[in-house]
Amino acid sequence: MNTTENTFTNIWYLPSKNTWKDFQVMAMKDIGTLRLYTHGCAYDGDQTNIKIAKIANVTYGKQGRDFINNWVKLEYYDHLNELKEAYFADGNKGGWAGIFGGTKKIYTLIKDMYNL
Repeated sequence: MNTTENTFTNIWYLPSKNTWKDFQVMAMKDIGTLRLYTHGCAYDGDQTNIKIAKIANVTYGKQGRDFINNWVKLEYYDHLNELKEAYFADGNKGGWAGIFGGTKKIYTLIKDMYNL
C-alpha cells in the first residue's frame, strides 16, 4: 500500500469530546499527521503520538461543544485492550478544508480501508 496517499497533514486531534468544563479554548488539543496503514493508523502531533492497531468503530459528525466542525470519531482498543476514543478533523486552511470535505474524506477512507 502506498502510504503517501494515506497521509494527512495538519490534522486536528482530541482525545475525548471537547466540553466547556475542560476550559479548552481551541477546537483541538493537538495538530499533527495522521497516517493510515493496512493494519491500523498512527497520529504524530506536537504533543501526542498514538499508534492504533485495533480499530473498533468509526463515525462522522459533530462532537462536544464544537457545533461548526464535523469530526471523525475513532474507537479503538489500546495495548491493554481498553476501549479508547480519538477525534480527528482536517485542520488545513484554518479548518475550512474540513468543513468543505476534508474530514469526510478521512472518514470515508478509514471506513473503507478497515471495513467498518
